[in-house]
Amino acid sequence: MKPLLILGAASIVLVSVLCGVVNYYHDEAQRLEGDVKRLQSDNSLQANTIATQAFQFQRANEISSAATQYGINTDAATQGKEIEYRTILKKQPTCDLAVPAAVAGGLLDYTHRLRSRAMSADTIVADATGAGATASGTLTYCQSVLWIDPLLAALDKANNQLLAIRRLEEERKR
Repeated sequence: MKPLLILGAASIVLVSVLCGVVNYYHDEAQRLEGDVKRLQSDNSLQANTIATQAFQFQRANEISSAATQYGINTDAATQGKEIEYRTILKKQPTCDLAVPAAVAGGLLDYTHRLRSRAMSADTIVADATGAGATASGTLTYCQSVLWIDPLLAALDKANNQLLAIRRLEEERKR
């Protein structure tokens, strides 16, 4: 009878140990399953973020390319108009007349201010006084006519670039 009692007690202990081991590994499996689900969710979120960023980069490149192409086309059209204007102006008898010195000087000063602002944000390098080199010759009416179209083209290109930046900002907000 004693061996049966020992065998029964050992069986109970063995079953208890096995139940504890099974319970431990079951809890461990559930914890790992939760970790797997969390990691899969993280991966899905990262994939979505990467896809969104890739789309935004692609869209930014498309908008930038369109703005660049617009600038190239504008430059080409401006050069064509300049050639046409030069041909027309060669035949004008008043082409060599000088623009009044006050007007030409004002334009030159304004040009220097724009250039100094665009070239450097460093106040030491920028020519804030406008006391830089002055033009040796005079500005003629024909020269002023030839400046107008390139200036308008530069404004057009700048406006187009600003429009592209606004489009990018709008798409980024969506």
